[in-house]
Amino acid sequence: MEIQTLKFFIAVYRKSSFVEVAKDFNMAPSSISRAISLLEDELGIRLFNRTTRKVLPTEEGQAYFNRIGPIVEEW
Repeated sequence: MEIQTLKFFIAVYRKSSFVEVAKDFNMAPSSISRAISLLEDELGIRLFNRTTRKVLPTEEGQAYFNRIGPIVEEW
């Protein structure tokens, strides 16, 4: 797991949008989505519920953010 992927996770969590985060990082939305999917696979949990209009954290995503958010922010 890379720190950049965790930064993507935190940004998506806060903005609820792969597109907005992709703009912030000057990347394609599919790259952000792929990074989050790989993180979910690595963790074995689903972090976000995705629809065509919304990206919302799951309960597990909320808990993960609460645990790692402050650590990544400090780092």
